[in-house]
Amino acid sequence: MTDNATPDAPASPAVAGAAPREIARDVVAALALLVALPMPWDLTHRGSDRIEVVLVTVLTLVVLALPYVRRAGLGSPSWDALTTPRARLIGCAPYLLVTLVYLVLDAARPGAAEGAVGAGVVLGLAGAALALAPTWERTLLVVAGLVGLGALATPVASLIDGDPWSATVVGVLNAALVLGVLWLTAVSYARGDLVAGIVLLVVGAAVAIELILFAGGQEAPWFESVHAQRLGLLLLPVVAACAARRVLDDVAAVAGDPQDVHAARWVAVAVRCLDLVLLVAGFVALVALVRLVAGGVAVSLVLRLICGVLMVAVAFMARRALVRDPRSGHTTAVGAACALVVLGLVIVVARAGLGTQANVEELLVTFALPAATLAALLVPASVRELVASAPEPAPEDAGPGAPLGAATSEDAPRSTSEETPTGPMAVVQDGGQGWAQEQPQEQTQGWAQERASEQARPASWTAAAPQQTAPQRTPQPMDSTQQMEPVRDGSWGAAGAGAGGAAGVDSTQVLPPVPAEAAAPGWTAAHALDPGTPLADLARIVQEAPHLRAHVASNPSTYPALLDWLGALGDPAVDAALRSRR
Repeated sequence: MTDNATPDAPASPAVAGAAPREIARDVVAALALLVALPMPWDLTHRGSDRIEVVLVTVLTLVVLALPYVRRAGLGSPSWDALTTPRARLIGCAPYLLVTLVYLVLDAARPGAAEGAVGAGVVLGLAGAALALAPTWERTLLVVAGLVGLGALATPVASLIDGDPWSATVVGVLNAALVLGVLWLTAVSYARGDLVAGIVLLVVGAAVAIELILFAGGQEAPWFESVHAQRLGLLLLPVVAACAARRVLDDVAAVAGDPQDVHAARWVAVAVRCLDLVLLVAGFVALVALVRLVAGGVAVSLVLRLICGVLMVAVAFMARRALVRDPRSGHTTAVGAACALVVLGLVIVVARAGLGTQANVEELLVTFALPAATLAALLVPASVRELVASAPEPAPEDAGPGAPLGAATSEDAPRSTSEETPTGPMAVVQDGGQGWAQEQPQEQTQGWAQERASEQARPASWTAAAPQQTAPQRTPQPMDSTQQMEPVRDGSWGAAGAGAGGAAGVDSTQVLPPVPAEAAAPGWTAAHALDPGTPLADLARIVQEAPHLRAHVASNPSTYPALLDWLGALGDPAVDAALRSRR
């Protein structure tokens, strides 16, 4: 080697390295593209029968492989220009165009031998979406909207085609099912609910596996069509593929959250899966009822109706138990998930034949959703620790303090048994247009019983929340005798109306001091994380137990003014908890 040898040029940022989740995403995309080739694309063709499908598949696979070829040190440095996101978009565009043409042909339906959407179209489109890994924030909503419009078009097409009334009703039920699934997963995730994003990936992966195992059979391959009263369920893997990159990045960002936050998130995943069981099982039962009325009694339809109703009842019981208290409701939810599998097997086996004779929604409610519920409740170590932990003693009532914006809706004292709970799965988000809170209507029993000694609270606790008067000033830790500053505006009042806004709180009210002798040292992490903890207690916790501020920031019931105050502290643990809420 000579002294004037030219060193190798540095690798392009596009090929310098990749995160493990990016490599896994590309591998899954390549597998989906390859599996789509032998699968049915329409009523008469498989992917390998169409030259245009083969060509665009090869082009997309080449675009996927180029970055890894360069990382291996092969090829010319000029190839780096083909590994950029723009080049990947250009390489995947032909595949996206071909699959969209097949979807349009189904809607147009030029002849009896055309139309319908097979598993090949769905898997190929999902693989191309994974390979493209779109970064536009609106991609998920646009794709979910198109799928929803296709589902809504099915009953309209039934009316135009002159189908029987039962077919139109089934089309309406299918549209309601697809829109409900999209609302609980894609739309909720777009609004900032990470739990919904995780469930969306679970549902999309489950449907994709069902397509691979059952949708390519010679006797009864799976098809969906605008003209067949069902369109949308098979396209759920495409919706999930459009959200995969963002969801995985968000999951990696909250990996360092406290164990209590992890446990609450996994319990929320189980609750969301049970919500989907309620929706899908209700659809199965209603479709069976419509067909019984229209076509007469059949054993398989009667079993689907009975089992569907029982699955709705079991899922509702399990969901309610988890929302009330994850610790005491854990066993109930696990047993209910096993019961759902048994009931679903009755539906699947009772149909004419096995395997491909089952519909996607039946397999989804029989295997995928119960399995996801069991995995969320049994696999994470944080959930097992939550279930194994014994209830901690409740702190003594310390009397009136200086709550941050907490207020009761009545002047009379209120016991804990009269509180309307938010449940551990209450989702509180700031979407830029206000705070939306999902609250179950059952009364709190589990975690609220740990605070049974807190029987009454004086009405004088009604006060406004502190806010920073200047962005440059960082609030200092408060002691129990510090007097809070008045609120400069009433922006939090609309969001907190349910917690005391109706009590007539003056936005300029000066908060009363907390007597030193009233401080109660008995606050625990369970109180700080419990969504059923009164807002006044949350305000007292951040003052009297600074080490629990991160837990209060993770509590989904914490009101906006207190979150703003916590965010101005500059505490890294608090800031991490606040980021996990988004």
